[in-house]
Amino acid sequence: MAFEFKLPDVGEGTTEGEIVRWLVNVGDRVQLDQPLVEVETDKAVVELPAPVAGRVVRCIGQEGDVIPVGATLVVIDDGRTDSSSAPLAAPGGSSAPAPRLPSAGAVAPGVRAAPATRRLAKEAGIDLATVQGTGPQGRIVPADVREAGRSAPAAVSSAGGRRPLVMSSMRQRIAEHLTESVRTIPQVTVVDRFDATQLVQARAELNREVISERSPVKVTYLAIVAKAVCIMVQNFAELNARWEHDTLYLYDDVHLGIAVDTEMGLVVPVISHAGSRTIYDLAKEIAFVAEQARSKKLGPDRLAGSTITVTGGGPLGGLFATPIINAPEVAIVGMYPIVYEPRKMAQGFEERATMYLSLTFDHRVIDGVKASKSLALLKALLQEPYQLLGYMH
Repeated sequence: MAFEFKLPDVGEGTTEGEIVRWLVNVGDRVQLDQPLVEVETDKAVVELPAPVAGRVVRCIGQEGDVIPVGATLVVIDDGRTDSSSAPLAAPGGSSAPAPRLPSAGAVAPGVRAAPATRRLAKEAGIDLATVQGTGPQGRIVPADVREAGRSAPAAVSSAGGRRPLVMSSMRQRIAEHLTESVRTIPQVTVVDRFDATQLVQARAELNREVISERSPVKVTYLAIVAKAVCIMVQNFAELNARWEHDTLYLYDDVHLGIAVDTEMGLVVPVISHAGSRTIYDLAKEIAFVAEQARSKKLGPDRLAGSTITVTGGGPLGGLFATPIINAPEVAIVGMYPIVYEPRKMAQGFEERATMYLSLTFDHRVIDGVKASKSLALLKALLQEPYQLLGYMH
């Protein structure tokens, strides 16, 4: 029996995906959940698994083609009936092969590059045949084109000493998502800081236990903050919510989004039921989804359904930021690198470890007083982390 595998909605609001790489060929026998194809969406590059076991009858579309959600990608004969000799009928009853969907531009033979990469090279005046690809199987990625532009500035500069920057398709979709968030949500940010001395000590102690247990994953500040955020929203339920079709839904479980920086842009994988996980579990899960995001292996279930997001400022500087809400959520928590600032102590001024926190919230849902109280609770949990002892193990 011929089973048609259609491109699923692999992310909230996704309408199409670009075929990056076929992992099977016509005639191959595949097992259930075996990866069939890599598809780039506005969220990430994901591997789509086989929904049934059987023999691949057709692979529809070429690498670089843009496929709408719901279009057939692969036809698999699951062996339940003898359908191998009967070609799948195209729309309208014809048995002719399905037409090739248009790609974003032609490319020299042997060059592997996505349409957005080709557009970037075209606008920059770079011949892709001269670019060394660093992606999978020699695939040329946008970073390769930009590197080629830096090494040959005279060739890529247009009149006036400038050249256009063409965003990748994923970068464009990130821009659209953020613009829509700012346009539709009245966003306000509150900021606070706290003495992180005890937090530093608590993390060190936790990691001594991890080392003694020979665990491969150390506890990070992000994992501790993530746990504290889960406790915070137990007391301020409006922050753990999503807008769905103009209705705000409050969630009992915390499905935590973790902002991860990748070469393709910021990706937000989701840790489901984060509130019931220990700090050690969260540390392992955060490390896992971050690695999956950076290696472009996140599955569709990891990219949808978050109820609140945590983002880190990273080690590159800056005291704090005002993150944009990851719509359709109503809040995002920002944590930033520990800095040392003078604090007045009993014996005079002393350099103390200090962490800044931010909470950006939807002012339609929660007012400033309640937002400040929720941030104050988060600060208290982290400033005196002994309060988290019941959640450590």
